[in-house]
Amino acid sequence: MTIKVKVTLITLAVFILSASIVYSIQRFLVLPGFYQLEREESTKNMQRVVETINRELQLIGISTADWAYWDDTYRFAEQGGNYPEFLESTLTLEAAETLHSNLINVYDIYGNLIWGASVDPDTYEVLDLGVFSARYLPENHPLLQIRQQDGLVAGLAETPSGTILVGSRNILKNDRSGQVAGVFVIGRLLDEEFMQGISEQTRLDFSLEPLVDRTLETTWANFSKQGLVHTPIDLVESADLIISETIVSDLFRQPLLKMAVNTPRTISARGENLVHMSMLSIGASGLLIMVFMLMLLHRSIVSPVITLTDHAVQVGKNDNLRTRLNMERGDEIGTLAYEFDRMTDHLAETRRKLMEQSYCSGMSEMASGVLHNVGNAVTPLTVRLNNLQDELRGAPAAEMEMAVRELAEGNGDLERREDLSRFVELAGGELASLITQAKHEIDTITSQVNHVQKILSDQEKYSRAKHVLEPLRIEELVLDGARMLSPEMQQRMSIDMDPDIEEVNEVLGSRTIVQQVIGNLLINAAESISSNGAYQGHLRVAGSREVVDGREMVHFRFEDSGVGIETENLKRIFERGFSTKNRGSGLGLHWCANVVNAMGGNMYAESGGPGEGLCMHLLLPVVPEASGRDISKEL
Repeated sequence: MTIKVKVTLITLAVFILSASIVYSIQRFLVLPGFYQLEREESTKNMQRVVETINRELQLIGISTADWAYWDDTYRFAEQGGNYPEFLESTLTLEAAETLHSNLINVYDIYGNLIWGASVDPDTYEVLDLGVFSARYLPENHPLLQIRQQDGLVAGLAETPSGTILVGSRNILKNDRSGQVAGVFVIGRLLDEEFMQGISEQTRLDFSLEPLVDRTLETTWANFSKQGLVHTPIDLVESADLIISETIVSDLFRQPLLKMAVNTPRTISARGENLVHMSMLSIGASGLLIMVFMLMLLHRSIVSPVITLTDHAVQVGKNDNLRTRLNMERGDEIGTLAYEFDRMTDHLAETRRKLMEQSYCSGMSEMASGVLHNVGNAVTPLTVRLNNLQDELRGAPAAEMEMAVRELAEGNGDLERREDLSRFVELAGGELASLITQAKHEIDTITSQVNHVQKILSDQEKYSRAKHVLEPLRIEELVLDGARMLSPEMQQRMSIDMDPDIEEVNEVLGSRTIVQQVIGNLLINAAESISSNGAYQGHLRVAGSREVVDGREMVHFRFEDSGVGIETENLKRIFERGFSTKNRGSGLGLHWCANVVNAMGGNMYAESGGPGEGLCMHLLLPVVPEASGRDISKEL
């Protein structure tokens, strides 16, 4: 992923995160405020309706006060209705029209009806108002329970003609003195005209419905006898409306009506529109800011970084250390470009010095490897020569020469001559056996000398030409290497060839180099077995075909029963100069790993730890089957 894409994605992620935070604030903090405001408004709407009805009750209370606190009314009630002039001039049906009331009743202090009118004020049609149309009120009726002398009892009552707003006051003199003469009651039905008037005053859609179940257990929010008694306001929410509901009681504190006010959800709709418009404006401005930021970031950061990256890639591809950025900037990118140019200068100078040293180092390492291989070949040669020299020194050559000379002189008795002849015969046989053995040793020594000469010859050719890769059979090279070991090493280590090794294909490599690699492995195994203190150990050589990194290889394993090696040293044994031997040079395995890698192979080691032996892994490429045994290529 390019840095341009990363910067774009990061900027986009920041924009999305910011938009999400803003949306969350709008959705979970701002918009709920509109919802709460709408609920409060719905509650207030119900309170407005309740207050409007209470004002109607207050108007009824004022009307009852006008009539109840009047000397003529007081005289009329006190005389039990025997006041013709008052009846003819004042207390008539027209009074109901004037008060716009459906009920005007005058009761004595015992609840007996003195005078009453239950009519339609417009048509004077008599209405059936139930208990209010009867000749008396029960003594326990709330309208008669006026606790204060000039108090008011007002509320709702149910009648056959409908629900009525009703209020009552004690009948007193103008100055509100004297004994209570009775009770004056005025009422108004909650008819369509009344409901229409409430709707016009409040400009609200409300309804009053009789309760089907009037046995509800309710908790009243208002206990005043001078206003509506109702339950706490409940809110019922839908997608388009919030319905505020309350239950209104009658004068007996029994549930009477269910009052509901429908409040359209215009506030939340406006809030949602506002939030949407806010989000759209924030999104549009955020996109503009993001595009502007991307342009600035691309010009000030991304583009210079891309230029620096392309320059570094081109230097790596073309290996041209002469090109320079020359980026004139005062920020960190300019500093990085300047330091990159300086680094390129230093790298070019270092390369020049390294190339001068590489030749000397390569020649030195090559010579060290050759000397190590020559040393491996000369060591058993020296041992064989020393052994041959010791055996020749121990031969009875001088004694035999003296015996032959004495026999030639013919001196001595017959028995002496017979002994000398017998000695010459035995010594001659011993010398003949010694000569035969010496001849075999000389042949072996000659072969080893030829091997040394071959190493030196190959080294001489290596400076002028490349090695030739040819098909090789590892089992043959292992047997040849075993014959070049010293007699002591041959006695201490037995070599077991796995039968499967003969079934794997021939490998491709340089015969001389692979022979030297195997010789190193055999010598190291023999020395490891000797260091382990065992009189005799074994080396097992196995092989199998494998596919490594898409290439067909032969995997050889040289497993010895030697001293083993520490786990932390397994990777170091191929380093130049590293050795676990007290007198080791640290060049053998380093040289082996390098030449095997040059032939397209690989080497690595495994060990269970000290005393667990060592397994050296040698991987060489398989000879392509289509090429047969005539294949050859240069290394």
